[in-house]
Amino acid sequence: MTITVDRRIYSDKCISDVVYWLSYCYTLERTIDGDFEKITVTSDGGEKFRTEFFRRLNDCKLRSIIETETKDIRTILYAKAFGDFDCLTAEEATE
Repeated sequence: MTITVDRRIYSDKCISDVVYWLSYCYTLERTIDGDFEKITVTSDGGEKFRTEFFRRLNDCKLRSIIETETKDIRTILYAKAFGDFDCLTAEEATE
């Protein structure tokens, strides 16, 4: 079975993470064809593999979005927790 993944939607990191997570029980081959990556499953996978692959791929994509969107908040929290600041503004923390 071959699954095609659009690399404009899912980053290489997301695809690599999913391939790693599933490589313990499946044999996978990755090939790039333009903006698409083809993942070929050479061991018995079937529909169960396809479902698990896209579930994990979407999970990884969502985690990446959340990480990007909360970067400034995490920076402020780290600065306040470990810094010697009484009145730290958002601009000061992200400089």
